[in-house]
Amino acid sequence: MEVSDGLTLTLGGTTIGLIIKELLAWHRSRNQKTRVEPTPLPVTTEKTPKYVTVQEFNKHVEDNQRDHENMFARLNANDKLTSKLEGILEGIREDLSAIKNKLFRTK
Repeated sequence: MEVSDGLTLTLGGTTIGLIIKELLAWHRSRNQKTRVEPTPLPVTTEKTPKYVTVQEFNKHVEDNQRDHENMFARLNANDKLTSKLEGILEGIREDLSAIKNKLFRTK
């Protein structure tokens, strides 16, 4: 066995060891459970206290849902109004087209 063979074996063994180490680290990171601490999570805004309780969070969720329902109701009302206005404009276009045809009709 020559020196180059020993060096090849050493480098090959080191490479295989590094690959195995990375595979084990990847496997551990994929299979470990994610923990979020501290519980409850701190909230860092001026409007809220340092920690939020479950009841406060649930109230926020309900308020948020109510706000979204109100927004969607307003959007639906705007859609209905827009449809009505489009219908009125289409009628005006037809009337103008009829007037134009009468005015510029050649005999």
